[in-house]
Amino acid sequence: MTQRIYLGRTRGGFAPGEGVYLEKHTWDCDWYWGFGYVGNKNCHFHMDSMIEAPNNHVQDWHDITHHFEKTWITQDQWWILRDLFLSAYALKRAAEVYRHGGHQTSKAAPYQIIDPEQERVINADLGQLLDNIWKYLQKIIP
Repeated sequence: MTQRIYLGRTRGGFAPGEGVYLEKHTWDCDWYWGFGYVGNKNCHFHMDSMIEAPNNHVQDWHDITHHFEKTWITQDQWWILRDLFLSAYALKRAAEVYRHGGHQTSKAAPYQIIDPEQERVINADLGQLLDNIWKYLQKIIP
């Protein structure tokens, strides 16, 4: 089974002109999903760095050609992947809240909503979504 998928050659960023791969998601440390890892032997970054808009409001941020000088991913496919990964990152954050709260200060503990069952449910949904993302990528690879 494929553990990584070639995405293309980057345009700028951490490794300009280098081919990068998306690593398959993994269940890590028995409590969270590790996913969205992109890179090669020279660089490592996260998919959210390509889908969440930067503070400087780059106009073509949503365009696949802003991130890749060469890729097999079409713009329509990129929109789908962006949507799915935005959902995945939101679920990951929600699961973390049910596990740890905001974990800024222990003084917030009496007011947090720590709920292991809700964390389990959200992580199960997240696992299904990540499987769906991987299936989608395998389906669209030329």
